[in-house]
Amino acid sequence: MTPMVPLAMFGWLPFSLWLFSRLPPRYAVIAAFALGWMFLPQYSYGISGLPDYSKVTAMGIGILLGTIVFNPQILQRFRPHILDLPLIAWCLIPFFTSVSNGLGPYDGLSGVLNRTAMWGLPYFIGRLYFDNRQALAELAFGLFIAGLIYMPFCLWEVVMSPRLHKIVYGWHPHDFGQAKRGGGFRPVVFMEHGLMVAMWMVTAFLSGYQLLRSGWLVEKFPQFKAFWKPTILMLLMTVILNKSTGAMFLMVLGMLMLHGLQASRSPFPFLLLLLLPLLYVITRGGGYWDGQNLINAVASVASEERVGSLAYRLDNETILAERAKERPLLGWGAYGRSFVRDEEGKPISVPDGLWILVFGQNGIFGLSALLSLLVLPPLLFMRLYPPRRWDTISVRAIAATPLLMALFTLDSLFNAMFNPLIILLAGSITSLWLNQAADLAESDITQGDFIAQDLGPHPTRLF
Repeated sequence: MTPMVPLAMFGWLPFSLWLFSRLPPRYAVIAAFALGWMFLPQYSYGISGLPDYSKVTAMGIGILLGTIVFNPQILQRFRPHILDLPLIAWCLIPFFTSVSNGLGPYDGLSGVLNRTAMWGLPYFIGRLYFDNRQALAELAFGLFIAGLIYMPFCLWEVVMSPRLHKIVYGWHPHDFGQAKRGGGFRPVVFMEHGLMVAMWMVTAFLSGYQLLRSGWLVEKFPQFKAFWKPTILMLLMTVILNKSTGAMFLMVLGMLMLHGLQASRSPFPFLLLLLLPLLYVITRGGGYWDGQNLINAVASVASEERVGSLAYRLDNETILAERAKERPLLGWGAYGRSFVRDEEGKPISVPDGLWILVFGQNGIFGLSALLSLLVLPPLLFMRLYPPRRWDTISVRAIAATPLLMALFTLDSLFNAMFNPLIILLAGSITSLWLNQAADLAESDITQGDFIAQDLGPHPTRLF
């Protein structure tokens, strides 16, 4: 470990305060989240009695400090709502899991604090800062720009191999062998895994792609009109060079969904997309489907290596689901207790997908809370802005945001790649729904102002 690790981790808090001192609060939030996620090291400091101080924790605490010092009035606007229950349940369930497994209340409280720091802080910040269409469009633009910033680092590692994290921080964040792909390398940069980088770049690409399609980019920055299409194409090439089959599939699916929804003016294709993860979890977790026909379908279009990887994941899921059903309601808790082990105590099954990991650790209750957290905000968005209402630039510009959540949920069936920006979107779309009366009254003319004003003193209560 190099001296850059503590410098970056503990220097992030004053850096966040500096961002708030130089930028409008909303821009400071976007910059702090994106830069922290892209460049902070894969490291955490264990602090007794407190959540681990990780890159996500540093990002959240830095933004809260900036808010308290430079924008405290926004805290007065926050009102808890029944729609926050999935997030609250997801954060509290580790306590009940620990107690039910005899691990004690201290272990349970520790789990609650860590989950709140990782999931609760991004959600809360999204609820605070992104409660109208213009704010959400600015967030999508921030994701797009973040992808452009990350692009040269990705391309460098495609050529030179994933070594930036080792050069700067002193170690590889993951098994280096997994970075070898297709006769070359897929970038890891400063994230946990190449798959995480690939999905991050897909998120940036789809955000920029929809902002361009909607006309928002040209309207806000007409002087750069000739610049946007080449940058979108460069992001597309970067996604391809990431060499992640799953990420490329989700990118294409996302593009088709955006075009299909606008052409059909019906939310049905999107609702079907949201239904797929639920059906998968029920059928696989309940043992009703072995996944063999999925393997056969993938075998017709993918390489033997990719087919073998999928078959391995599904075999592990089957074993782990049987283990999870021994404690179905609240799960086995942490510390690998949900893994299947041999006679010597060594794990013989490893969870790849987030859903099977959660099913084993927190049972049906935890899995239900997580799926509700990921599925409910996109449903609220489609209720608020069905495709037949995508006639204005301000609505079309943010149409990719619920789709990003849906694609993350789909990806979580096979990969456990956490992304706090997705949870930030969950809080943002929830606030958009709660603030819909003011949002719907907002004139499309005022959407031309790049810095939107805060809409109303508090969210409109609908429940």
